[in-house]
Amino acid sequence: RMCQLTCPIAALAFVMATSIGTSASTQGLGFITTTQKRRRFLRSPLVLHEASPSSSSSEVKTQIERLISSLGGNSDDSDDGDDDDATISKVHIIGTGLSDRASSLPLRTLSVLSRADVVLHDALSLPESQIRLVVPDGCIVRSVGKRGDDRPNSVPQSDIDALLLRYAADDAFRTVVRLKGGDPFLFGRTRTEVDALRDGGAAYEVTPGLSSCIAGPHYGGVPLTDPVVGAQSFSVFSGTDARGRGAGRAADDNDSSDGGRMIDWSSLDVDSLVFLMIGRLDKLEELCGSIGGERGGYRWHGDTPCAVVRSAGRPLEQRVWRATLSTLVGTIRNDLGEAAVSISPAVLVVGPTASLDLLSQT
Repeated sequence: RMCQLTCPIAALAFVMATSIGTSASTQGLGFITTTQKRRRFLRSPLVLHEASPSSSSSEVKTQIERLISSLGGNSDDSDDGDDDDATISKVHIIGTGLSDRASSLPLRTLSVLSRADVVLHDALSLPESQIRLVVPDGCIVRSVGKRGDDRPNSVPQSDIDALLLRYAADDAFRTVVRLKGGDPFLFGRTRTEVDALRDGGAAYEVTPGLSSCIAGPHYGGVPLTDPVVGAQSFSVFSGTDARGRGAGRAADDNDSSDGGRMIDWSSLDVDSLVFLMIGRLDKLEELCGSIGGERGGYRWHGDTPCAVVRSAGRPLEQRVWRATLSTLVGTIRNDLGEAAVSISPAVLVVGPTASLDLLSQT
């Protein structure tokens, strides 16, 4: 059942499956069971009808509900078997992976968006123009994104927590959606949002998404494991901590939060390293020097292959750079110009698989 409700809409793309059953019954074939409709749906050719900007939100919602129904699911919150009170407000915290188009989202996510009263979205989640293709006409859509290289225009997390709780407490908003890029629980701030909702007694549900630490490298043709090169494991790190400091910085003996201890890269018994939030080139250069320097030991050195994938999954913006730890930042600056400051959003892979290029060919 879960597989049915989370299959990507890109694969099925609003196929009007139930129209087959409806037209058949009007021709005197009588009642058509869910199984019969599902069989007819599977046998019928796929006709891709992606919603156009001119499509009304009610039309999109109807298409989504019909498709979910044809797969034997429910488009409301009762698909888990509970008899939820439809009058109670609920907050949906949803990961959108690296999707930049509504047509790439799972059916369940589209169903929730199609009846949303409020959507609070991150800078790296679905673009607002795509969100508005699905949500009802009167839905409130607000950007609450935080970007490390644009702090003045970033919304403080405490404000986001308060907004969620305010909307959840208002009877006028039954379905409140918090859209997050990637996965909500991986290097996100979902914990504070959940704590605020729990403290306020608000109902909520968290839907996972495909993290950029997995999808980002793969969009760039970089597998994280590969038996041919002997890569069987990897570790994931944040390239920037909650205070905005880079992972490659030197320990500050005067900073009690560091405790005088930094990551000893040489002690990591893994084949590859993956870093998110490494957009600033000065921090990236510091990180590469740290891994490839004394703290890298024999395992990591200046000639270790590495790759950066920028704006992964967005064909018109995606860039991939392959080099070594000692040459990576220079390679990027040679391409973008010496004045380049940031390549955010980006993911860094360090290790033998970074030299591979398995991008799709056409």
